[in-house]
Amino acid sequence: MNTRYAAAPLYVDSFALCEWLLGHFGDDPRCLPTALCQSALALFSSVTLALKGRRRDEHLEEADEHLIRLRAQLRLAHAVNVLSETQMLYALERAEVIGRQLGGWLRSLEPV
Repeated sequence: MNTRYAAAPLYVDSFALCEWLLGHFGDDPRCLPTALCQSALALFSSVTLALKGRRRDEHLEEADEHLIRLRAQLRLAHAVNVLSETQMLYALERAEVIGRQLGGWLRSLEPV
């Protein structure tokens, strides 16, 4: 693994959330678990590309959008009993950590 990624908390946290969701739902063919995994993968992909410096602003905005979508899907997954309350809270806490990091990075890029 690239040392730069290993040291980036945003990368580590988005990787961990993606890994957790794929571990729970990667083989589940139902639409909502599939959507959760796709959203987590899209978030992770956008974070990775932003950290690599590829169209950073664009990928940060995309990551933020994927995170918004993922949070809504996590709540829906709990509402329809795909996730237990404990699982939902765990995933939302991870998403909150990622959101704070993304928000801070986005704010740092705003013109002064």
